Amino acid sequence: MKLLTLNTHSLSDANEDNKLKAIAHVISSRDIDVIALQEVNQTMNAKSISCDEHYVGRDIIKEDNFALALSKLLEGKYYWTYIPVKVGYDRFDEGLAIFSKHKITASENTLLTTTNDYSFWKKRNALGVEITKGTQSLYVYTAHLGWWDDDEEPFIKQWKKLNSVADKDMPVYLAGDFNAPDVLKDQSYETIKNDGWKDTRDLAKKVSGRFTAQGKIDGWDEAVDGMRIDYIWCNRDENVLSHEVIFDGKNEPVVSDHYGILMEDNL
Repeated sequence: MKLLTLNTHSLSDANEDNKLKAIAHVISSRDIDVIALQEVNQTMNAKSISCDEHYVGRDIIKEDNFALALSKLLEGKYYWTYIPVKVGYDRFDEGLAIFSKHKITASENTLLTTTNDYSFWKKRNALGVEITKGTQSLYVYTAHLGWWDDDEEPFIKQWKKLNSVADKDMPVYLAGDFNAPDVLKDQSYETIKNDGWKDTRDLAKKVSGRFTAQGKIDGWDEAVDGMRIDYIWCNRDENVLSHEVIFDGKNEPVVSDHYGILMEDNL
């Protein structure tokens, strides 16, 4: 199985059409099974539209929804779902999306923060889906978590909720922007590992790239020299064939303020 995660920072930059085409090309050309996306935006005052049968979500989709545009470029070859999480940049429904070549049989929308105020920028949710791939069932979550030392909505409370809902008797993957630099001791990254989750980069037979953010980005002035804050975790010692940083300008063009991760295992 090939799993891609990317914080898209969508509708926030120029050249959206080129970004979408680049992402769709990689998904199609590399035959990726599952795509977990964060910061998937739609303009709040845009027109609501109906979607075809490949959209399996329950939330309202607006005509400029980034995931909808990606689905069209993928020509209906993927099932997909989307949830709006909060107001972004005063004009967007900022949300999460998952695409799958294989049938999505169930989904979860989990509130991770104490606040459920849609207008509060620190609100966080996780989107999870159960996927049937052949005879194998698996769960994939996409999430965008907060910061370890946040006084109002600390990482640890969000992580405890995600860790609890992701405790399932099947292969589970957590993919996304965890705002968890792996070089900071006794903080977010080590907390996740200590709770039994496997960093697929550590398991991979072939590894390419390290940093997933470079230069100043929202929430991290320290990313100038490069940081690793995006991950794909699994709950078992899967046979991971490869783990590569993608959309970094070396391995496919840059399409966001984050780079993506593409992981392949034997599932």
